[in-house]
Amino acid sequence: MPERHAPAASRRKLGILLRQLREGCDLTGEQVAKQLRVRSPKIYRVEGGKVVPTHPELTMLMDLYQVTDEHREVLLQLADEARRKGWYESYESVLPPKFETYVGLESDATALRAYEPSLVHGLLQTRDYAHAVLTAGNPAEHPDDIELLVDLRMRRQELLTREHDPLRFWVVLEEVVLHRPVGGAQVLTEQLRHLLTVAADLPNVTVQIIPTAVGAHAGLAGSFSILEFEPSSPEVIYVDSHGGNLTLEKTRDLRRCKLLYDNLVADALSKRESTRLVEAALEDTRAS
Repeated sequence: MPERHAPAASRRKLGILLRQLREGCDLTGEQVAKQLRVRSPKIYRVEGGKVVPTHPELTMLMDLYQVTDEHREVLLQLADEARRKGWYESYESVLPPKFETYVGLESDATALRAYEPSLVHGLLQTRDYAHAVLTAGNPAEHPDDIELLVDLRMRRQELLTREHDPLRFWVVLEEVVLHRPVGGAQVLTEQLRHLLTVAADLPNVTVQIIPTAVGAHAGLAGSFSILEFEPSSPEVIYVDSHGGNLTLEKTRDLRRCKLLYDNLVADALSKRESTRLVEAALEDTRAS
């Protein structure tokens, strides 16, 4: 079972707190770097959740920021968590660049809103469907590595059914997804059944479909996800593409993507109507 607080998420939290403390002391990253005798980019990499400061560096930062004993314990614990190996690191040989960071953030998120125009979202895919998707998308990979990628995807799905605080997941799909015969008719049939089962049985999962008849809408630029965390941590936008995996945290990016998502939800069918559309697609697939 994926851990509730992944190392990547702990690095991010630690960085956010250290940045807030630095700004509260009215210090620049360059001034702090000079005090620690490190290059200034390291300060910003720490604050960006890219690296973890060493124990002596963290102690010096806490002294510089005049951190209280209570807050020191929080920072030290986050640093310890950030240095642990995440469950997903056993898949590091096949992880796409920067995807480790996303998996860590996903593991720590309280809610996830996603738009997928081409495929069933990975958190809702059956094993056979995922295998077909990953095989087609990674033609140069060895079959054993494809199996590892499939295993990783299946383990990520445990977030939806974990005992404590299961991930609240809301996904908007395009109608074309319901008819694309990924893996063949039988695989698609099982996938559509699974989609209906999950949507019906898990109250934390919402599935909505945008009918093809809608035409132009806010999501034509491609898929994206909005990850939400505990109130002390800002939201994150994730964009997956062949050009690279991006995580966006700037206020204007968050505002733009949240508005896009609201418009997509407005264009989509209701949850009940979406279920009927999936049921109709399932009947069409059985008949073909």
